Parts: sequence; C-alpha cells; structure tokens
Amino acid sequence: MKETLQNWQGTAVVMGVDWGDSGKGRLIDDLSGRADIVARFNGGSNTGHTIENEKGKFALHIMPSGIFNPEAVNLVGRNVALDLESLVAEMDVLDAARVSYENLVIDKEASLTMTWHKMRDGLREKLRGDKKVGTTGKGVGPTYADRVERVGLLARDLLDPQFEEKLKSEVEIQNQLYDLDLDHVQIAKAYKKIIDRVKKYIGNTTQIVQGAQKDSKNILFEGAQGYFLDIDAGTYPFVTSSNPGVSGVSRSFDITRDNINHVIGITKAYTTRVGEGPMPTKIEGKDADYIIKKGREVGTTTGRVRSPGWLDLVLIREAATANGLTSLAITKVDVLSGLKKISLCVEYTLDGKDTVYIPHDAEHLSRVKPVFKIFDGWDEEISDVRSFNSLPKNAQIYLLAIEEITGVPIHFISVGPYRGQVIYK
Repeated sequence: MKETLQNWQGTAVVMGVDWGDSGKGRLIDDLSGRADIVARFNGGSNTGHTIENEKGKFALHIMPSGIFNPEAVNLVGRNVALDLESLVAEMDVLDAARVSYENLVIDKEASLTMTWHKMRDGLREKLRGDKKVGTTGKGVGPTYADRVERVGLLARDLLDPQFEEKLKSEVEIQNQLYDLDLDHVQIAKAYKKIIDRVKKYIGNTTQIVQGAQKDSKNILFEGAQGYFLDIDAGTYPFVTSSNPGVSGVSRSFDITRDNINHVIGITKAYTTRVGEGPMPTKIEGKDADYIIKKGREVGTTTGRVRSPGWLDLVLIREAATANGLTSLAITKVDVLSGLKKISLCVEYTLDGKDTVYIPHDAEHLSRVKPVFKIFDGWDEEISDVRSFNSLPKNAQIYLLAIEEITGVPIHFISVGPYRGQVIYK
C-alpha cells in the first residue's frame, strides 16, 4: 500500500511555511483521525484555526484542533501562551455543539496570559505610532516576555492554595511597573470560576508525549501561525513571540527532529499576510479582490482583511531547508479557479542581482523584487475532484511546478473548506 498522509504513521508536525492563515486547523482535523495524540506547541489566543465539519464551524485559539477525534488525547504544551478566558469560551462553544474535551491536558508549566498582558500589548502598540508591528492585542508578546524574564503565573499556580496571594503580588508589581490600576480582588473572583473549570485538565504533557513515542503511537504536533513569523527566523520585527517551526516542538515537548517522521509544511495555493510587514508578491486590483472574496480572506482572530499575494517559493524553499520538510500541503487550490493567469515567485533580485531570503531582516525583504513564472489558469470548479489526475491540466501543471522548484513533494491538496474535500497525492 502506498504511504500517503491519508494513512500516516509515527510522529508528524504540521507547520505553516508562510505568514500563517494557511489552513492548519483544517489539515489537523483531516489528519487527526489517525492520531493518538494531538499536541499544540506554540502561540496563544493570537492564533485562530478554523474547522468546518459535520459538527459545525469552529474557530479555535487555544484548544487543539484534534479535539473532534474522541479517541485522541489533546495536549496544550508548556510553551503555549495560555489564555484561559479564550479557552473557556471555546469550551462553551464545544459544549453547545456536544463535542467532548475530556481528553484535554494542559501543561502545568504553561505561562498564563493575564489581563495585564493584554493591556500592556495594546499600550505598546499604541505608543509605536506609525511603527506598529500589527499585534493582535491578545497579550501574547508580554506573556512570553514575562516567561523569559522568569516572572508571571503558570498553569500549576492555579492549583496552589496560595494562588490568590501570588496573584495579589503579581498585580501589585504590574500596577507599579506599568502604571495600571488593576484590582486583584476582582481578578481573583473572575479566576475562581475559571479555575473550577480547568483545574482537572492540568498535567504533565511532556511525559505523555514521551510515553506515546515509547509505545509507537501516532503523534500529531500542531503549530500555530507560520514560519516567517518565527521570533528568530521571521521578518523581524513583524513577527510573533514564539517558534512556529520544528524548533517549537522541541521547546514544548523535548522532541528532537530525529524523532519526527513527517514535517508537513502547509500553505495556500497563493500567499496572504495580515498585519504589518513586507510582502514581495502582494497582488493589487481585480485579482486581489477576486481572491479575497472567493477565499474568504478575513482573519479568524482579528477580523482583519488579509492581503493576498502570489505564492512565494523563495520563502517555501527557505522553510523547507530550515525545518527538513518531508511534504507540502497546499490548501485553497479551488480559490484559483476562474483566474486567467496565475504567477509563481521563483526568485528574488535586489539592485539587479539575485538574492535570497535573509532571516530576521524585514528591511531586506521590503527591498527585494520578485521574479515570476506565469501559468495559464483554469475555469473548472474542482471542489468535487478527488484525484490528482482528474484536476484540470493547468492546475496539475501549476502544482507540479511547485514540487519541482521547491524540491518538496505535495501530499495533500485541499479543494474545498470541508473535511474530505481533499486530494491525497
């Protein structure tokens, strides 16, 4: 039997190879049917994974996207910025849809995103003026800043009988440092309900993952955002505060690249970016309007319209090399149906000379010029197609060019937003 992502085994990572918003939740939902463990390894409530299945349409921010598989254990790793207000709201939505989350485990060492983190996030962005970085305002950056500074509250503190004292001490420090006017009594009162709701789900996720690997179980690691928002490798300063690539798995679960069988890089059939930062392949005019409307390009977390661009293979090659990609997943191929011409960015030039992506340098990326290869489009709607050879010929040519130029095989092609609207190649 040919091995495809439809019958994957072992340990797999799903990560974005762009600026996020590429359909990771959708892919996890498809792949999680074979998973014993689904583990979220980075980010916080600044991310949004949209899933549409027979239960309805869901926008998850903290809850792992494998929650719809009742047989899988779903983990929130220690390097996730844990926004419990967001998580409880997601629990309410799942309760209404009669989806169980009894198989959820939250790592006891995860840092809590608190009220003051969100306030600090908004204040900092406001003070940046025209130099803003496009933060979602969800408090994720300040949460990670406190973690690195070795301060702040952790999930395990919720189980401590002295939690209110710890909370009071932290609020006093935040009020003094940032001139806030927080009332620790009111926060403690609100958190009493939250603690009652989540305390039984707090545990040690690293032990669970290591035990599952020892028992040869299927483990699916779920990344948030995209590699080019990585705090170390992305378009700094227009980045997030965590590691969306394979290194993020190691930080959350002590799993090395050698112990991972599949690294699946996911991107749309075109590129999008929301917020600030350079985007060499940005599209303007009728084609942009067409993609935004047909692709429903509005951010799950922010509600902001995403800027579309042609697919940037320079970025994907960089992500492939840095993370050891074993396959690509291409989503929203169906959105391109109806376009007369489709472009692929295959190289960059700068001042008339070939150049490459330089990590951590948004200024460089803002100056490069994309080199495009132009392809004929197709008119056929493809949402009912289930085999590669049944795709329109021009769609096949386009996808094969992506494989050839990146050197990474495409193993998953989504042709619609719903579970099952996919071609496994």
